[in-house]
Amino acid sequence: MADNLKVTQSQDENTNEFGREHNEKLQALSRSMVAGLYMLVRSVKMYDPENAVFQKPLHQLQDIINQIIGKEGRLELVGVKDSFYLNSMLVKVDLNSIENQRYLLAEMRAKDVGGFTLTKPVTVPELKNFVWIFSKEQSTTTEEDGLAGRKLLNMRVAKFSKLKEKLDKDMNDPGDLKVDRKKYAMTIYARSVFFLTKYLESVRAGKPINASKALRLVQDFVDISYEQRTHFLGMTTMRREDDYLVYHQVNVALMCIVFGAELGLTKPQLRDLGYIALFHDAGMTTLPEELATKRGALTPEERVAVQRAPLISVRNILMEKGFSRSTLLRVVTTFEHKTDFGTAVRDSRGNIQMIIPKTNLGVYAKIIAICDAYDALTSKRPYRDAYGPEVALMLMWTEMRNKFDPELLEVFMRVMAIQPIKVLSKRQQSLSVSGL
Repeated sequence: MADNLKVTQSQDENTNEFGREHNEKLQALSRSMVAGLYMLVRSVKMYDPENAVFQKPLHQLQDIINQIIGKEGRLELVGVKDSFYLNSMLVKVDLNSIENQRYLLAEMRAKDVGGFTLTKPVTVPELKNFVWIFSKEQSTTTEEDGLAGRKLLNMRVAKFSKLKEKLDKDMNDPGDLKVDRKKYAMTIYARSVFFLTKYLESVRAGKPINASKALRLVQDFVDISYEQRTHFLGMTTMRREDDYLVYHQVNVALMCIVFGAELGLTKPQLRDLGYIALFHDAGMTTLPEELATKRGALTPEERVAVQRAPLISVRNILMEKGFSRSTLLRVVTTFEHKTDFGTAVRDSRGNIQMIIPKTNLGVYAKIIAICDAYDALTSKRPYRDAYGPEVALMLMWTEMRNKFDPELLEVFMRVMAIQPIKVLSKRQQSLSVSGL
């Protein structure tokens, strides 16, 4: 049975209202099932499965599983890396439940269990036999029909060893798996654009919606880019001029995650960085359209209005419920990314000879500043055409170099597969190296 498992990372959802509602209910049932399995596997390390303490959670799990079978006609739960998939749909657990999920996956793999399949309703005795697999006294090999003397009737166990072998083969010969990941990446990108569109509309109305709903989207960004960074880099060219601010913030968040991964940030750090970047310019949506697209220099009054935009972004953060260290980090980074890295010392011809750092900026702010400028320069605006990647990086490396940490900027060029040597003249190259 395990040989026929098809594991994908796509979540094909119907676009009609019924399809979305059905998917949300299935997600809720899936999370409850995983939570129920976790509690039972944890408890069986301390109590015998025949203990009365198991009766209520076993009946609750039976009800959840049979609801899923009633809706789907079947149930196939598979553990892949750090996640569960139900009928090829990624089960999205809350961030607070990730450690519980990892514990459950580790216990399953220790017993060579990669998941299980059901096509008929499950009974409490059968679930109890399944839980017996994880008992601390249990040392016998688990077969597809369970343990000797505690056989499973309708439930079939997927052997983790066979599943891992299949997944390893898929990674060496990706085929449809790569296509599914690419499709899933595009789905996440589209969802992020949709969410941010609604968020910016709420900001303009003066009643910003809860931004924490985007945390799951950012986590998906991190998970996929960690496995294959190129899935997202190509998407940052997808944009519509009339929705510049929406696409700009999504693109900056993606580039920050990919760039941060190259710098060695951990997954939790990448999640924080991407979350901050996704809303880094939200205050700009309150500016009048004629000011946001104005050609030429700004008047003193207009410049004050633009400088006030980060304050609006910060105000929106502070309006959210609760205040934590993460909130403070978001506030500080939202301000800092607008601050120049240093003061440029120029020669008589105006060329930058060296940069004197002005302050100790946080690494998140320095990353966002680079990605923000690059996406802005490579975007078409009403007052100018988009610059090509080489020209944009040349401008950042020469005319704008005091705005960025030069060491991080050089790494960014490598991430974007464009080296400084490709875009600078020999003289500019020597000046740039001396400035580092």
